[in-house]
Amino acid sequence: MRNVLRETLEITLAKDDTFPQRFYENLFEAHPQLRPMFHRSSPGAQNKMFAQKLTAIVDHLDDAGWIDREVVSLASKHLSYGVTDEMYAWVGEALIKTLREACAAEWTEEAETAWRAAYGSLAGRILEATP
Repeated sequence: MRNVLRETLEITLAKDDTFPQRFYENLFEAHPQLRPMFHRSSPGAQNKMFAQKLTAIVDHLDDAGWIDREVVSLASKHLSYGVTDEMYAWVGEALIKTLREACAAEWTEEAETAWRAAYGSLAGRILEATP
């Protein structure tokens, strides 16, 4: 699964340097009420942080200690931003939609399954770690 995640992320970032921007466009198109939550950073900085965090997570999938620390950190940060449980599903759908669009013909059912499983697992762990 990790190889599929890494390969599709690499394809996405190589083919589409606007991937983070398009992710937020997809997210805000489906859920415009989320837009005000992203006022802490400029759009450019937010895009860069998103791409870096997603890459770091994929790079560390086999490092349980790192993932555990990251889950706790993300849970705390997202809670302070006002993120609710239902929003994790919204973000997951926007992420997968954007990856699918960027990969185009290179997107497979295996990629869809792998990303849904990985994102679902991570989101579930973040929700469990949320106080």
